[in-house]
Amino acid sequence: MGASTAGRAGGTLTFVDPEIPTSAQVQESGTWQTRDLIQNLTDRLINRNPQTNELEPWIAESWEVSKDGLIYTFVIRDGVTYSDGTALDAQSVKKNLDWQIAGDTKNGVSSNSQFPRAAKITVDEAKREVTVKLPTPYAPFLNILTSWSAGLVADATIDATHDEQVKYTGLIGSGPFKVEAETYGQKYVLARRSGYAWAPQGAANQGEALLEKVVWIPTEDDAVRLGSVQSRQAGALRYVEPKQEATLTAQKFQVVSKTGVGLSNQWFLRTTVAPLDDIRVRQALSHSIDRAALLKDLYTGNWSAATSVLAPKTFGYKDVSASFGFDAARAGNLLDEAGWTERDAEGYRTKDGKRLFLKTYIDVYDNTANALFQAIQAQLKTQGFELELNRLDYSSYWVKAFGDKEVGLLRVGWAHPDPTIGLREYYGKDGQDLLQLAGKDKTLQDLLDRQLVSTDENERRALLEQTQDHLITQQAYVVPILNDSQVFVLAPGVSGFEFSDGALPLFSNVAVSS
Repeated sequence: MGASTAGRAGGTLTFVDPEIPTSAQVQESGTWQTRDLIQNLTDRLINRNPQTNELEPWIAESWEVSKDGLIYTFVIRDGVTYSDGTALDAQSVKKNLDWQIAGDTKNGVSSNSQFPRAAKITVDEAKREVTVKLPTPYAPFLNILTSWSAGLVADATIDATHDEQVKYTGLIGSGPFKVEAETYGQKYVLARRSGYAWAPQGAANQGEALLEKVVWIPTEDDAVRLGSVQSRQAGALRYVEPKQEATLTAQKFQVVSKTGVGLSNQWFLRTTVAPLDDIRVRQALSHSIDRAALLKDLYTGNWSAATSVLAPKTFGYKDVSASFGFDAARAGNLLDEAGWTERDAEGYRTKDGKRLFLKTYIDVYDNTANALFQAIQAQLKTQGFELELNRLDYSSYWVKAFGDKEVGLLRVGWAHPDPTIGLREYYGKDGQDLLQLAGKDKTLQDLLDRQLVSTDENERRALLEQTQDHLITQQAYVVPILNDSQVFVLAPGVSGFEFSDGALPLFSNVAVSS
């Protein structure tokens, strides 16, 4: 939930985050901290209301979709401007959509992988209409238009070189804040937009931001970050150790959290790496993890056990936890059936003289990962698994961990505006193909392909449910662990803190008192 008490205008909020923002180039905006900044600097055609999860007007005051799913017509709100004073009108929307779909080879900008691959876009300026005609249906399109990476930007940003676009001072949006100053890796100063009056329909604050400024400071050290809020040098932070939450609450700090729509915190299992090529071993692994014990020992009520590859409230979500829940006896039987019947002197199961061995790397994107991975390691050892935990730094993690061919499992899971795009990106042959199936599981690929072009909402929901069943219940490719919670601490006197549907903080309604 968020802290939504109304406050008075004025003041500066210093916000400390554990990670350094990467590129401000919109199509490259994948990391959480980058999403957060772009969310507050740009607006989007459509908003997903974070309370109802329903789509609602924003820069598009209305829209229509043809029955065949090929034609989208958007009526653009009148009077919207970017922070450089230029108009966000129908022509600007067309330029943004063309840029997202095609990229800009001249300036070294790639197309946005979340968008359809092709479209014909036309404008009727008299009606303030933008019409998008697709060659084939693209079911995620409206959801994608709510994404941080669909943030609308001025011509000056689109026309700039890639080197200029990666700077936050070069990101010219129409949002409630603009970037006043940037010192890479140290400080990002967001200043209130004068005259802002086009918030989403369901926003609590329909006008200018209450804060004069937001000073956004990356602070990787957990103790330093917490100390800055406790000493009132900062007003809010992201990421705090769960064990500290009760103490902070007793000291009158607010601890607020949200699980965004999208994918849960999950481990994918590579069937190309033995012994995970045996489905019985994959099933036993999942049944060996006691999620209730993890929550009790390591977490608080701000966290919850994952019940699928999708987070609750995500379109198409299905609770399939009955098929993978903790069951030590079932796990033991499955491993016995798979031939892992002997134990060595250290208690690990063996087969043909080899240990039941798995290798992974501790996730660098979650501040609770060290304790979580170690606890799961201990649970798995009880069942006879040897789980080797390796560590990498933030800068090398993605390339080295995901490129290590000996790795059997890794953690993924992010808030995402559309479940189909998220699942295809992870598990489809045209995405990252994390399972390394290369399309060989034709059932899975067919489910992912069909939901992409489905024009019937009920059919698409059913396909998503079947996909979750296939990934977890039928093939045990994925082990859901926890729902991805974003936890924040607010100092006394900070009010109006709200979240987007993807658990990004929204600063426009925040106020601070002396």
